[in-house]
Amino acid sequence: MGDRKLLGGISVGGIIVIVGLLGMFFLNFWLGLIIILVGLIAFGGFAKGKWY
Repeated sequence: MGDRKLLGGISVGGIIVIVGLLGMFFLNFWLGLIIILVGLIAFGGFAKGKWY
C-alpha cells in the first residue's frame, strides 16, 4: 500500500487535516477538531511518529 501519497505528496491524512482546519474556521470548532484528530491518528500523523 505504501504511504498513500496523492497529488503533490499530500497523503490522505493530510487532506483530512486540511478539511478539518477549514471546518474549524467555517463550520464548528469541535467538529473540525475531531476531523483533524481522526486524520492524524488514522492516517499516520501520530501513528508513524512524524508530521506531514
